[in-house]
Amino acid sequence: MGDAPSSSNTGIKATAAVLAAVVVMVGFLVLGSDNPPTPTDCVPTRSATPGPTGSVRMPAAEGQYELSSPFGPRWGTFHQGVDFAGPAGTPIYAAADGVVTAAGPATGFGNWIVVDSEIDGGKVSTVYGHMYDDGVLVKTGDQVTAGQHIAAMGNGGESTGSHLHFEVWPGGRLSGGTAIDPMPWLASHGASAAPTPAAPAPPAAQVRLAAVSAVEMAALPAAKGSEAHWQVDTVRVARAVAATFPEVDTIGGWRPQDTYPDHPSGRAADIMIPNWDTPEGKALGDAVADYVMANKDLFHVQYIIWRQQYRPAAGEGNLMEDRGSPTQNHLDHVHVTTSGHGFPAPGQLYGAVPGGPTAPAPTTVPCAGAPAPGSGGGMLRPGSVPPAFEPWIIKAAATCPQVPAPIIAAQIENEAQFNVNAHNASSGADGPTQFIPGTWAAKAVDGDGDGRRDTRSIPDAVMTQAAYDCELAGIAAEMLAAGQIRGDLTELYLSMYNCGPGATASGGGVCQNAETLAYVKNIPRRAATAFAADLPIAA
Repeated sequence: MGDAPSSSNTGIKATAAVLAAVVVMVGFLVLGSDNPPTPTDCVPTRSATPGPTGSVRMPAAEGQYELSSPFGPRWGTFHQGVDFAGPAGTPIYAAADGVVTAAGPATGFGNWIVVDSEIDGGKVSTVYGHMYDDGVLVKTGDQVTAGQHIAAMGNGGESTGSHLHFEVWPGGRLSGGTAIDPMPWLASHGASAAPTPAAPAPPAAQVRLAAVSAVEMAALPAAKGSEAHWQVDTVRVARAVAATFPEVDTIGGWRPQDTYPDHPSGRAADIMIPNWDTPEGKALGDAVADYVMANKDLFHVQYIIWRQQYRPAAGEGNLMEDRGSPTQNHLDHVHVTTSGHGFPAPGQLYGAVPGGPTAPAPTTVPCAGAPAPGSGGGMLRPGSVPPAFEPWIIKAAATCPQVPAPIIAAQIENEAQFNVNAHNASSGADGPTQFIPGTWAAKAVDGDGDGRRDTRSIPDAVMTQAAYDCELAGIAAEMLAAGQIRGDLTELYLSMYNCGPGATASGGGVCQNAETLAYVKNIPRRAATAFAADLPIAA
């Protein structure tokens, strides 16, 4: 179907956060899981001893970042570095002269770079994490100098917003060293400012307040409950449920002490179900529970409990023992425990209200939100895609308003002509949406809730494509608001999907290679002329 060849450049798709995220999730509370086990299959070490270092530089330019998370204990674990928050594409600089001993995918980091230097008579590693695939600008074995532009900030791996995670390891990151607080180390070595780019971006807080406000979900109404003491994921769940189910009049759950840590830590919410002991109340509770689980990846759900039924995000659930009262048996409320991801920062964004099982079918009412420009509208033309894809494209279109069903359909056509067995031998890109293995591992969505994430599963592939498009739309919106890039939002996020966020950012707009230029023009054209329900009338 269609007249466009499959993309041959799909291996450039950039890895990003579980942001998070199946919705436009800018999420500038940039707190990630930065302490993964050292990878053994993708971070080769070198026996070469780096030469003595010269000056020490800051890893990001003044005015280009905010320090968002310090070194030390965090969420019951230990944060081994410092987080420099900044918009995607913000330059990252080598802190010292040295040899690159690792550059590429690493568990938890998305991508990382490790530079070994000789400082004060011994080996010191500086570590840079959470870059997208195309944000790594050096390779293992390269010699780098202090202040050299080696990477671009991203939101790769276990991260909830674009930032640089920066570590310092005397003794070596890959050779038994010990992490220390980078800030005193930088200060004690007289770290000078990194070079300032010609067109500096505004502080991250300013970007947070300006970006994607049009799709940001409203705060939990005070009449329904308080967001105080909740972590980011819990706030997101509560806001989305309040917006989707106006019948729910109370959402709470925080308390200072409890048998389990979920409530005191701010990771749990109790969604109270009015008239819970009636058929209508039970149906409402069922709908709330199903909605939360349909968006479990976006909400970072660990488990829910409703009517004594324990439902984990992964694996089999079970029926709990009778605890005595309706509340203890969770008959009058849906309990949701999330991963948390830290407490909200000033200007924290949560994204748009996601769709789910309760979302109206686009065949009878328009998709939520405005359709992307040039898409020909938000509704999918019946019969325009293979039958197996149609319900999932319609569902995926509820992920965010910037990515409507016709765009999703046209993009799948362009990527693989709706071929579930499509495979690019050179890049490893697989399935109908052609994700490379590393990006799939970081971004995959379990579309049908079967506990698996399969590149050739239509539900998983379609929902993952929409989630990634929405995330990229959020990044593009940030950068448009900051004046870092120019162009049409739809073309910009399609460019990021095809040639990478870093390449799009560094070029100030749509990548200028022939493939990407054709990609960003062909998909909206096909969306409008082949897949939109409101096709133009022929003259």
